[in-house]
Amino acid sequence: MSLLSFMALSYLDKAVIFLMPLAVLSFFDEQLIYIQIEYIYSVVAVIVPFLDMGLSGYFFYLYRNKSHGKEVIQGLIMTFQYIYFIIFLLGVLAIAIHYYIFPFEDYIIFIVSRSLFISVFTFLTSYYRITDNPHKALLITLTSNLVSLCLLIFFYFGHLKFELWVIFIGQILFSIMYFVRVLWKSLMGFKIRLNVLIETIKGSVVFSWPTIFQVFIIMYVANYGKINGIENLEGQDGIFLSLTQRFSMLITLTHSAILGFLSKEIFVSGAEKEIKIDLFKKYLFLLVLSVSGVSVLIGGYYTYSNITYDILNVVLIIGFTFFWSISSYLELYYSREGKNIIKLYLAIFNGMIFILLLNLLRVGFLEKVTISMGLSSFLTFAFSAVILKKRKFKLV
Repeated sequence: MSLLSFMALSYLDKAVIFLMPLAVLSFFDEQLIYIQIEYIYSVVAVIVPFLDMGLSGYFFYLYRNKSHGKEVIQGLIMTFQYIYFIIFLLGVLAIAIHYYIFPFEDYIIFIVSRSLFISVFTFLTSYYRITDNPHKALLITLTSNLVSLCLLIFFYFGHLKFELWVIFIGQILFSIMYFVRVLWKSLMGFKIRLNVLIETIKGSVVFSWPTIFQVFIIMYVANYGKINGIENLEGQDGIFLSLTQRFSMLITLTHSAILGFLSKEIFVSGAEKEIKIDLFKKYLFLLVLSVSGVSVLIGGYYTYSNITYDILNVVLIIGFTFFWSISSYLELYYSREGKNIIKLYLAIFNGMIFILLLNLLRVGFLEKVTISMGLSSFLTFAFSAVILKKRKFKLV
């Protein structure tokens, strides 16, 4: 499958994800439910980095540095399935505690099911990239989300009262089905030796813990406004922040699609401290193109919908996504040489700038969040570029 066809499938997948919350807003005029959906998405984004113990990122490093590729892949698959089995049971336990002992999170079912779904999707994305079938992971998420979208359309044309569970039903069903599959394979004797399991998890955690905390910090910064917006933003400001970040997700999609297609080539070809300029130019061209498209889309949508917005806030949110994407691309080279600790330092730097600005700025909550996001992202990108230069990376 070519890069463009892979990107087309990625856009179709994300278009479905993108349209569902917008459909809730447009078809049912459920502003509160829309904000709840974004809250659940944001909480999950912060939780997920810890769930697979770094196996998704460890996949590429282990594959590059071990001679027996098939054995590596098989061992990682079995390890992840054991981990999934455990986190599924822990998720069920959390739901039971909420409903039968003491309530602690109103959206616990949706947070648990989406967390399980995203953890599987993230791992299988790495697996299918290694096996040169990156589109197969997209088919999983596309199918699950189409189930929810079809049900949403049925509710609309059936004039039924919309319920929050409609958005998550496809993910709930997939999470349960995958658990049944893991359980069935276990019963059929699909086992892994305990020492291999422990060795794989230990290796993954040792390799990935900087990345785990890095992603946690980045996701916290990116989703801070939406997580806290329920209490700190009025309806229109909350909708504006969530919508603008949702439109900016199209930039992230372009970034993820290109990396999904090129990540194997970046990892396994060339010397450790060589950055292929032709790949980076291709990446940057498509990213800038997506930024231009998103800018036009946001302006058109808000004008058509008569939504009042501050252009500076839009620029800052788009700028945050743009510079985060480039930084993420460059950070692949730290992973390739096994220096994930640098990525953690960059994330800590990002988080410190973000928190510092949040506390220093004397403006409204929305402006405080967007300025902190935009500036922290740009400064982190600049810092990363300086580090690469100091480490004598070369463009070839």
